[in-house]
Amino acid sequence: MGCVAVCSLLLFAVAGESGDGLEVRKVGASVIDAEALTIKGGFGQSINGKSFQQDAVVSHGGYQYVGYYDAARRVCLARRKLPEGAWEIIRFGDYDFQSNDAHNTISVGVCPKDGTIHMAFDHHCHPLHYRVSRRNAATQPGDAAWDESLFGPVVSELEPGQPIRITYPRFWQTPDGGLQFCYRRGRSGNGDRMLVDYVAGDGRWANTRPIDSGKGVFEDAMGKSEARCSYPNGYDYGPRGRLHTTWVWRESDQGANHDLVYVYSEDGGLTWLNNAGEAIEGPPGIDAPGVTVAPIGRACGLMNTHGQAVDSHGRVHVVMWHCTDETLEAAASTPGDDRWGPPEARRYHHYWRDTDGTWQHRELPWVAGNRPKVFLDKADNALLIYTADGNLNIAAATAASQWTDWRVVHVEEGPFVNEMLGDPYRWRQEGVLSVMAQDMPAEPHAPTPLRILDFIVGVE
Repeated sequence: MGCVAVCSLLLFAVAGESGDGLEVRKVGASVIDAEALTIKGGFGQSINGKSFQQDAVVSHGGYQYVGYYDAARRVCLARRKLPEGAWEIIRFGDYDFQSNDAHNTISVGVCPKDGTIHMAFDHHCHPLHYRVSRRNAATQPGDAAWDESLFGPVVSELEPGQPIRITYPRFWQTPDGGLQFCYRRGRSGNGDRMLVDYVAGDGRWANTRPIDSGKGVFEDAMGKSEARCSYPNGYDYGPRGRLHTTWVWRESDQGANHDLVYVYSEDGGLTWLNNAGEAIEGPPGIDAPGVTVAPIGRACGLMNTHGQAVDSHGRVHVVMWHCTDETLEAAASTPGDDRWGPPEARRYHHYWRDTDGTWQHRELPWVAGNRPKVFLDKADNALLIYTADGNLNIAAATAASQWTDWRVVHVEEGPFVNEMLGDPYRWRQEGVLSVMAQDMPAEPHAPTPLRILDFIVGVE
């Protein structure tokens, strides 16, 4: 069984003349904490900086916030006044982080409407660990001491009387200044993504509902499956207030992922529409019509939880890595031999949705590093950040070329231990790309400096 469906999509790759090249320049570097945690888990040493965090780095009201674990295994929230203020750190003493599971990361959210700062941390099918600040902590940052007293206790429920067990917490802001929260209910291969709204006026959470459904039957040459879960690339509001999301499916009977799925919502995730703009009955599942926009077989080594962004025209961009028949053959491998394919066969693939709903596709011309994140500037030029050979790589493509001129434009030497995460809010507001990077330990699992590296983008 091969990756024929993927390869055929190359016919949609857009040819075009390359526009002016982009250049990236580092304009700042700071150490958040000289001794941040690394772990002894089975998924690598990194616990600060994973692709499934949305978000770990958030800016609001002239301050930047970072959630992470320190060497003493404390949950920490750091802030600095932009652009170059000293980092102030709250090291919460009321929670003992014991896990060595790299899934158990920290996510941070800021609600512009009431200035509250939200944190969710330490989950892999565990009870919720959530805490929230007092009002105006982010909108009037100088009015209260930056210490533990600014936050309430750790709680295990959002809606009263409804304790939850979760994985992969995510926060994101709504166009009207609100905040939403997402998590997986269930486990890998058998779970649903859930969405909750923060009611800023009342300081409460409400309206828990599913985003997708893991029910239904899927069958291919690898077998038959009756349960699955989604792995989203992101949840992003576009310029017209649409909430966009893409994901891949993981079946319960075999760990490999398949297909690129896309849906969007016009009402904040209450109802969903497929790629053609047709309403989907109930939360979208494997049988929902018109939601699979790129067929990618389970034998293609498709990795989950990559990068997604929406440009100024509402076009959704996704970059993921997987293999193709050609790259597998060049690596002396065949489809399905390895869950993720041999490293030398992995390539980044840029999928993007045109304004008429047509999905385009281009394979980037180099061997993939780890899971990337995507950023688009005000002119819709694209940036990609990822780790390769321990270094932070920044690649770019211009909108003028219709993103056909991808190239690596900056390499920041590490070695770094984490998957690269950026601050989407500072990027949109200021055009500064703040990237969180943690040094690779010289000895296994030793604490290392956690940094923010700041970049700006220009035209050569």
